[in-house]
Amino acid sequence: MSLNWLEINRVLEELPLEGSFLQNIRQCSYSQLIFEFHRPGRSVNLLVCLDRKSLRIHEISKRPPSLSKPPRFTSYMRSRIKGGRVIEARQLGKDRIILLVLRKGEKEDRLYIRLWGGATNLILCDREDRILDAFSRRPARGEMPGEKFKMPQENGTARKELTLRPLPEGMESYSLFLEILYGHQESEEASEELRKQVRKSLEYNENALMVRRKNLEARLKDYENESLQRKSADCLMASLHLIAKGDRSFQPGDEAYGELGEIRLDPRLSAVENAQAYYKKAGKAARGRELTVEELNNLDGRLETLHRDLENLETMGIERLKERLPRENRAPAAGTPDSTPGLSFISGGFSILVGRSAKENEALLGKHVRGNDMWLHTRDYPGAYVFVRTPRGKTVPLETLLDAGNLALFYSKAKGAGAADLYYTQVKYLRKPKNGKRGLVLPTREKNLYIKQDEKRIRRLKGDED
Repeated sequence: MSLNWLEINRVLEELPLEGSFLQNIRQCSYSQLIFEFHRPGRSVNLLVCLDRKSLRIHEISKRPPSLSKPPRFTSYMRSRIKGGRVIEARQLGKDRIILLVLRKGEKEDRLYIRLWGGATNLILCDREDRILDAFSRRPARGEMPGEKFKMPQENGTARKELTLRPLPEGMESYSLFLEILYGHQESEEASEELRKQVRKSLEYNENALMVRRKNLEARLKDYENESLQRKSADCLMASLHLIAKGDRSFQPGDEAYGELGEIRLDPRLSAVENAQAYYKKAGKAARGRELTVEELNNLDGRLETLHRDLENLETMGIERLKERLPRENRAPAAGTPDSTPGLSFISGGFSILVGRSAKENEALLGKHVRGNDMWLHTRDYPGAYVFVRTPRGKTVPLETLLDAGNLALFYSKAKGAGAADLYYTQVKYLRKPKNGKRGLVLPTREKNLYIKQDEKRIRRLKGDED
């Protein structure tokens, strides 16, 4: 619910805006701007919300983080009126249009804040009401730079009877009341939107796991042939004298093997080799069945957790909901850069990044490393891409290179061997092959590095030292 004109007047009556200086203008979302005013002994953070569902203006006590790059109109207001002194601050009649008159040196500008549903706007004009710029440029209304701002005319029609929402007992500030009221409302809306995203993600994962389960069950059914394959091998070994190389099938004469029917043979193989092939299939089926049963049990555990989350979704708090979001949908913490995929370590003041999958490698190469950074990878073994972030003009010291090499070995298939050859080069010497797999690169100008696993280094890098 948006503010009515009575509530806007109440807010403006509380705030000592006239005579204060506009210290800064920040935009914390597409629809919310904060004007920071200061006068001796009193600072005001004035929120202007242009969201149609909650059009409002009031002081706030907690400042949300700003957008990393201020939009066009905010940047223009900073250059034009930041540092100006407020000469006048009032609502124009009962029209939910707030006028701020600011003087900066010899210039006097007028900022109109119109809180009108679909026609909401911020319009900055000079002292003659010539439009300098607007938050939303609207040619149909004549709200474009260079045009004359036209005040709306009273139409004389009967107005809806409005009331002032009463302050709760013991609360003296109307702005504080509105901040709490709308803060709770926006928190509920954010939770509901987050809940929708999490539900969509959980249901998508549920469908994917159910498809996976169906495929595993089909595979398990295939492995049921293990006993028949093993019995076929036994039959062939007992009938070697009856089978010649080149035969394409064998029909058991012994009643003990009657259930097998005709046994198919590879004509290129001898009877013994055909029997060995059946033993191999039986062994593979036995191992495959064991692994598939284990995978099914694991998958059922994940499905159980997922179903429990779906059941408890309505009672989850916002922090728990954020934890259930897919990693790529999570917002980075306020005031921090976008989260880096993979693992991060520090060595001698250098940052080391480790991509453990093709997806993480692709993301690191695309957004998080530069040409001068160092790249390491094990030779002849699949494994992680390791990057050493290298500031311009710096050289990677030997100890940092050895740390990075140990991480490349630790997060590779060569870990079990305890030692391996690595190659390393700068990122700018990596070439992505045409139509190559995701994350695949071909190094040039690479150098060789032999690494023997140093557990002490790994513990230090992971912070596990005693």
